[in-house]
Parts: sequence; C-alpha cells; structure tokens
Amino acid sequence: MSNIRERTQRPYQIITEPEKIEHMIKNYMLGKTYLLKGYFHEINVKIEEFIPKTGIIVSTLHPLEESAAFYRTFKKNMEAHCLVESNMGNNRYRLNVQAFKIATNERKYPRYIVPPDHANINSIRAARNTIKASLFNIPTSVKVHFSEYERKLKGYADEVHIKVFEGLDEKLELVRKTSRILWLPNTQDVMCYMPEDTEAFIDYRATLNTDIEEVMNDYRKKKIVSEVIVPVIYIGHDGTPIPLGYIQLISRSREIDLGLVMELKALSFEMVDRIRDSNTMMINKRQVITNVSLNGLQIRIDDPELKQFLVHQKGFSFDIVFKMQQPITVSSEIIYSGMDRNHNLILGVKIMGWSSRKGEMERYFDLVNMLGKTK
Repeated sequence: MSNIRERTQRPYQIITEPEKIEHMIKNYMLGKTYLLKGYFHEINVKIEEFIPKTGIIVSTLHPLEESAAFYRTFKKNMEAHCLVESNMGNNRYRLNVQAFKIATNERKYPRYIVPPDHANINSIRAARNTIKASLFNIPTSVKVHFSEYERKLKGYADEVHIKVFEGLDEKLELVRKTSRILWLPNTQDVMCYMPEDTEAFIDYRATLNTDIEEVMNDYRKKKIVSEVIVPVIYIGHDGTPIPLGYIQLISRSREIDLGLVMELKALSFEMVDRIRDSNTMMINKRQVITNVSLNGLQIRIDDPELKQFLVHQKGFSFDIVFKMQQPITVSSEIIYSGMDRNHNLILGVKIMGWSSRKGEMERYFDLVNMLGKTK
C-alpha cells in the first residue's frame, strides 16, 4: 500500500487503448526493471513476460495486492497502472495493465543524493493559522491588526476603511482580482482614470468603458473628490500571494496625491509583516536534507513536534544549511508527504521564494551543482 501522498499532480498523457498499451509494454517494459510507486525506499519490479494484449508477469520481493503502479524515468516520467490478477508464487505475479501515464514535460532538473551530515534545514517557520485565498476563516489577529491601523489613519481622509475582502462591490472586486491600486486623484477628470503605470495601478477607464460618465456622476452626487484603494497582499510561508484586504481612503475636500498613495502602499507591507510575525511559529530543530535539485529538496523530519506540525501545512519557510556554509533562507510549497519505514515524515518541497539577501539563489545553485559533479 502506498505511503506517499502527492499534493500537486503533474500533468500526464494517459493511454488506455489496448493496442497502444501492447506497444508500450513491448517497447518500454519487457525485460526492464521498474520501481513500485508510492514508497520512499526503492522497491524493484522486474517485467519478465508479456501476455497479449495487456498482460504482464512480474517478479518482486514486495507483496502485491489488488492493484499496483510502477514507474521509470526515461526522458519523461512514465507509470504503468495495473490490476493484480494472480499470485503465481515464488514472488511472481500476473498483472493486467490498465493504463500508462506519461508526463507531458521532461524532468527539468536532476536530483542529487545528499551525503550524510552534508546538509540540513533549520529555523523552520510556519503558520499557526492557515490563511486561505477563500478567506472563509480569517484569524482574529488579522482583524485586530486591521482595526489598529484603521485607527492610526483616522484623519488622513474623510473616510478611512481597512477591511478584509468580503461582501465586495465592483471596485473592491477589481482591486482583489488584479492586486493593483485603484487611484482617482480627481474623480471629475477623465484622465485620472487612465494611469501611466498600468503595472501598479488599475486602468479604470478601460474597465468601465461606456459607463465612465455614470461613475463620474455618482462620485459628483456623493461629493467625493478623490479616492484610493490599496490592496493588502499577504505572502504565506509557501510564497503564495493572497489578496487579504484593502486600505480605502475617500476624500470630499482635497485630492489624494501620489505621495500619500505610496505611504499607504508601504503601510500595507508593514501590516503584512506584523500579521505574518504574529501568525508564525518558529522551531529551531535541525532536520536532514536527503536529496536536492535546483528547484526543490526532500527533507526527513524525525522530530515528533515537527511531524505533527508540518504534516498539516501547505508550505513553510526555513534555512538551508550546507556543511561549512552560511544559511540560505527560502519559502516552500509541500509537493508530497509520507512516512518512511522508520516512521519519519518525508516531505518533498518546491522552492517558491528566496530571501532578500543578495546572491542566495546563485549560491544555492552553485552548491547543488557541486553535488552533481561529485556524484
């Protein structure tokens, strides 16, 4: 029975036609040794005989039950998914191949085994409470921080709102979806609806199209001279950006200038840092790195506390420490997880982001490539 849970599925081409399965068995399986899918230790499966049109006889020391999947990496990863028809004795089984799955992309980076005591992770940081893009469950601490900053900004404009994205109107939904700032320094000047920097600011005229006059009239009736909505983008420990909420200023007396907009943007970063700090648990316990590639690594977790904590995380951040080297800080997403034969938690993680310290990514690449040369 498999002990690996894949959290992110890679794209596959699936083959189920008997004629094509027969071709795959004859050309890619017969006489070759595959590995049993779903285990961290290698379990060899030798494909010994072909039975027309989709049957095979295999030998393996591992008992096979109702179904089994084998894999082998050529240029691309290939899997054979089979039903077990009979146990023939002497570690031999008769199987029927139901489907082949072939990865649509070649493996981008090779993996290298890490020698014992050569590399580990430390300073493990993960969320106490998971904040998801659905925003169904917002930790109370988030709303407390929002209320605190709303009080700080009181007096910056006639109306100040700092809230979580919920029950959205069209403007707020536009800010949430684009993660860009909506800034109208003068609501009665059509040119203010078309920012020069469309990477950071929403082109509101393009969005409104023929409705722009109606929107300008609505602002006039409400006596709103200027408005800005700045998104608050939370970055989790897996590096995923989540539009969490917004800072909204509405002025009926003066224009909101670019300097104030930039101040609000900086304030949004400060808020996110404080929210993340209050929602972060740090554990300083060294755990072993078992293999690495340029974009990810496999980690063996033997600490009981970390096993319980990390198995429920979507991702986490940590320091990578190679022997005799300074730490390299990364954020990661957990791609797969499972338990090995010694009941250690095994995590396969993809590196999603790097610290702002200069040259850390390049240093990691150099260290991984050195491992490849000594292989």
